[in-house]
Amino acid sequence: MLRDLTIQNYRCFKNFHIDGLARVNLLVGMNNCGKTTLLEAVYLFVNPGNPQRLAYLLHNRGELVERSSFSLPGEPPHPQFHYQISHLFYGHAPSLNSTISFSSTQDQNLQVEIIRQKLETPQLRSQTQIITPFELVIRLNSQEETYHVPVYSDDSIEARWLTFPGFSNQYSGSSKPEYKFLNKSWFVPSNNLSNLDISAIWNDITLTPKEDQVIDALKILDKNIERISFTSKPNFNSGILLRRHKEYPIPLSSMGEGMRRILNLAMAAVTVENGVLLIDEIETGLYYEVQTDMWRFILEVANELNIQVFATTHSWDCICAFQEAVDEFDDPSVSKLFRLSRKGEDIRPVEYPADELSVAVRQSIEVR
Repeated sequence: MLRDLTIQNYRCFKNFHIDGLARVNLLVGMNNCGKTTLLEAVYLFVNPGNPQRLAYLLHNRGELVERSSFSLPGEPPHPQFHYQISHLFYGHAPSLNSTISFSSTQDQNLQVEIIRQKLETPQLRSQTQIITPFELVIRLNSQEETYHVPVYSDDSIEARWLTFPGFSNQYSGSSKPEYKFLNKSWFVPSNNLSNLDISAIWNDITLTPKEDQVIDALKILDKNIERISFTSKPNFNSGILLRRHKEYPIPLSSMGEGMRRILNLAMAAVTVENGVLLIDEIETGLYYEVQTDMWRFILEVANELNIQVFATTHSWDCICAFQEAVDEFDDPSVSKLFRLSRKGEDIRPVEYPADELSVAVRQSIEVR
């Protein structure tokens, strides 16, 4: 379990350190104080040497542009997707050899680096005829594992270099690296996972006890839910069916955003055993009266499956529900609230263990 993390030069964090992390961590704070950025940093740190995870975060942020690529005469241009990487770096304007660093000392003793460096010999792409003067280097523990991605002069990279790592062979001439996964992990954004992702998760838990845990979570919103199923060809927004007691199957899309949110949280949680679950704006779509039950479910599953949870919220109702569920739990010390406090460019965490959070909630002391 991650106990501390130091973040340098990543998005809004110039030099940030947090320690005393618990099994279940709720992150609060004003807008633009780094809550989602901290989730991203944890996600990248626990998945070192895996460029697909970086692509996932860039896509969630919408830092993706479509461009026309080279085509033969008489043929329409083929769309080509590029990620903008300049916003990954503190100040949005990376200089030569700018380095993003994530490190932990108490448990992992690891360091993950993302470096924008200049190539000694710029690459000339035969199709696009665009000089690539830089490269993005993803490095684990300085030299143990390194992955190279070519960067265009406008600080963009082709999406395929991160999505399909095998392409790296064309660039670096090296064999495909053996990626190291410290933990299973899911990053659940505020707008939820796609139905295609949910369908893929379901394949791992169907007809197992974890399927029953998902159904129990759905019953937080509707006690009559009995089963869940998927059509043969689920797409991005449809293809998930729920069955209520003595009724015909109902599309998930007709059950409201709260049901979709609970399904996302439950399925992601039960599939990251011994890993990490990250949830942005956890309360999204959930009525305040059901949020305590939602937190009870998260605490129980995290304890049972040895999961570390990081979640963000802006909601006072969500904080109160968190405090209530933690106070009822057998071991309240497994949870903490951290408020990210920003003064100018300096961002620091303020820690609220369970006993201090209880006092703050009872006395209506603002912790957001």
